[in-house]
Amino acid sequence: MIGNRDIFLDRTDVSRFSLQLNHCGIQECAPGYSYHIDSRPYHLIHFILGGNGFFETGHKLSNLHAGQAFYIPAGVSARYYASLTDPWTYGWVGFYTNTANPFLSLLFGDENVIEFKMPLNEVEQNLLSIISVTDRRVAGYSQYDKDVFPGEQFTTILGLSDSLKANSRMLNFFSDLLRSQIPEDTINPKKNSPALLAKAFMDTHYTEPIKMQDVAASLNIHPNYLCAVFKKTYGQTPSDYLRSIRMSQASMLLDLTDYSVSMIAGSLGYANPFQFSAAFKSYYGMPPSAYRKKM
Repeated sequence: MIGNRDIFLDRTDVSRFSLQLNHCGIQECAPGYSYHIDSRPYHLIHFILGGNGFFETGHKLSNLHAGQAFYIPAGVSARYYASLTDPWTYGWVGFYTNTANPFLSLLFGDENVIEFKMPLNEVEQNLLSIISVTDRRVAGYSQYDKDVFPGEQFTTILGLSDSLKANSRMLNFFSDLLRSQIPEDTINPKKNSPALLAKAFMDTHYTEPIKMQDVAASLNIHPNYLCAVFKKTYGQTPSDYLRSIRMSQASMLLDLTDYSVSMIAGSLGYANPFQFSAAFKSYYGMPPSAYRKKM
């Protein structure tokens, strides 16, 4: 008999280790090209393959170069722009995961920028491998060439088999990236802080009618202590964070679907559409119906 077991995984919290691909791509930027990321429900990692540029998040501005990667967590806004003299080429992977996933803390720690040790050509080949699942033309290339693929050429992942294949290639890439970045004997999940665990709980349960007492109870701590450590870590109260991810999801649903306001309210844990509409107007300055009409 031969086999293996998931000894490393915590079977009582498997969702914490889950990673699901959202999108992947490569872009060779024009001088000064900039992009602004609003609060999104998925995480983003950009890998700089050549040139340099600037990455701005919060009140911090970093000048980055080839061989570095920058991370934008779910729910966080950021801006990045290419150098005027040596504009960068980067690849990105967007994915859904629990904020408490140890992969993120092992790779980035408490930072948003790292120097990655995997050779640039291997990073690029892994990105092309993910893209080639739906764009068969890419399979014959080991390097991105914008002259061959000009403009924006996105292919949609429609089938279940392609979804599984693209996700498996992303997981394989992340596995090799982590192995090259960190010595094997040090890859162990860190003990998570109450703030991070609370954030992860809200990321998972924001569609339910949870209150701060529920979040605190899930960690066996007092709500006042939770509020204090969360605000110290993230600069906002847990209630503010919960509202922000609900409102981000609400704006996306209003923009991209024809779901009724009542249906959206229920899907985000609000007791009734009036409570949701009041919260939405307080956050965005207009009721949901006006927001949808404007978009």
